[in-house]
Amino acid sequence: MRWLVVKLVNLVIVLVVVTFIVAAIFTGPLAERERSQIYTTVQQSIRERFKNVPIMAIYQDCIARGGMAAFDSSVDNVTQSLIQSSNKTESLQGLPEDTREAVIRAVGEAYKQVVHEATKSGSKLGDAQLYAEVTSRAMAILSEQGVSVDKKVVSAFVKNDFTPAIVDKCRNIIIKEEVRRKIHQKGLDKPWYVLSLRYTKMLLKFTPMRATSLTTQYYPTQGDKNVLHIIEERIPFSVSLFTTSSILTLLIAMPLALVAARRPGNVVDNVITGWSVFSVSMPWWWLAMVFIYLFTVKYHIFPNPIEVKPNWGAAFELGKIITGTPEQRAEVLHGLKTIMIAAALPVFTVTILSIGDTAYRIRNILLDVFNEDFVTVARAKGVPEHIVLRRHVLRPAAPPLVTIVLFSIVLSVFSGAIITELIFNWYGLGRLYWEAIGRNDIPVILELTYITTLLYLVIRFLLDILYTLLDPRIRRA
Repeated sequence: MRWLVVKLVNLVIVLVVVTFIVAAIFTGPLAERERSQIYTTVQQSIRERFKNVPIMAIYQDCIARGGMAAFDSSVDNVTQSLIQSSNKTESLQGLPEDTREAVIRAVGEAYKQVVHEATKSGSKLGDAQLYAEVTSRAMAILSEQGVSVDKKVVSAFVKNDFTPAIVDKCRNIIIKEEVRRKIHQKGLDKPWYVLSLRYTKMLLKFTPMRATSLTTQYYPTQGDKNVLHIIEERIPFSVSLFTTSSILTLLIAMPLALVAARRPGNVVDNVITGWSVFSVSMPWWWLAMVFIYLFTVKYHIFPNPIEVKPNWGAAFELGKIITGTPEQRAEVLHGLKTIMIAAALPVFTVTILSIGDTAYRIRNILLDVFNEDFVTVARAKGVPEHIVLRRHVLRPAAPPLVTIVLFSIVLSVFSGAIITELIFNWYGLGRLYWEAIGRNDIPVILELTYITTLLYLVIRFLLDILYTLLDPRIRRA
C-alpha cells in the first residue's frame, strides 16, 4: 500500500508542476484577454449608464473617482485641443483668431468655476442651467478682457463643442478608474507567477473558462462559449475516428506481430518491416490525399470527404431513437449513417498507416522474449507451444504490450491529429485545435493542452500499477 501512496503523491506533484508550467506559458495572453474583456464590459456599461443622466452627474462621478485635479486637467486639455484645431469649433467659425482663442479660454475657465462651486455646494445643476451658468461666466470673463462676442455664439459653443469634449474626457476617466478597480479586484495586476498560480488552480479544479471566439454548434446548446462544452462536443467524433482506428490496428497488428516474432525472416516478418519503414517514412497527410484520390476519385470505393455532409448533431440526439417520433427516429438514424459514411475512409486510412509501425514494435518486444533462455528451456522440455506462448512469452511481454495498448486507445481520445482531420474534413479535436490556433483562442488551446497532459499522467500512473500486478519482479522490488 505504501508504494501506491508514494506513486499517487508523485502523480499529484508532477501534475501540479506540469500544470503550472502550462499555465505560465499562456499567462500573458490570458491575463491580457481578461483585461481587454473587462475594459470592453466597463466601457459598454458606463456609456449605457450615462446615456440619459444630467451632465453634471457625469462630472461629479469623474471628480469622485479621479479628483478635482483630474477634471481641471481634462478641461485644460480640451481647451488646448480646441485652440489648436479650428475644425473642432464649428460654432466659432468666422470669428477672428484671437477672438476665437479668447472665447475658448474663457469658456474653459468658466467651466472650472461653475463645476467647482457646484461640487462644493452639492447642487445638482440641470443641463440647461449648466449651459446658462457657464455661458454667463464666460461672457463676464470676455467682458473684463474687452472682447465683444455675441452671447448666442458663446452659448452654442458651450453646448455643441466644448461640453461634448469634456463629457468624453470625464467618461474616459471614469472608465479608466473602473477598469483599474476591477483589474485590482480580480488580481490581474499581480506578477506573472501569481497569475500563473491562479490559472493553475482554475485548471486543476476545471473551473469553466469562456472561449474568445469559438462556440459549440450542437451540444449542449448552439453558441455556448464554455470551453469544456466545446471540447466535450468534439470528443465523440475523435473517439469514433481515432479510437476505432486504434482498436482495429491492435486487433490486426498483434496477430501479425506474433507470427513475425515466432519465425523471424519469414514473409510476414519482411512485410511488416517494410510496411513499418514505409508508413513512418512517408508523410501521412500526403498518403491520406493519395488514398482520397485512389479510393474516392478514381475507383469510387469510398465517398469523397468534401462531398459528404455529415449531420454531426445526430450524435447528440440518440435519445430520439427510443423516445422520438418515427420522423425524428428516421432523421437521427440517417444522420448517424452520414457520420459513419464520412468516417469510413479516414478510419481505413489511419488504420492502414498505423498497422505497420504498431506490428513492428510489438514484434520486437515478442522477439526479445522468444530469445530468452527460459523460453528455450521450456521448448527443450517439450512444453506445448501454446503453453510456451501463453506462460513464457506473453506474460513477460505484458508490461510493454499493455503500454502500447493503453497509450494507443486512451490517448486516441484526445489525440485528434490536426492534419488528418483537416484533410478529411472531420469535426474532431484536431480540427478544434487548429481552429483555436487560427483564431488565437487561448482558453481552448490551454484547456486542450491541460486535459491531454492530465490524461497522459493518469495513464502513466495506471501503468505503474499494472506493471506491479503483471511482473512479479517489480512487485517483489
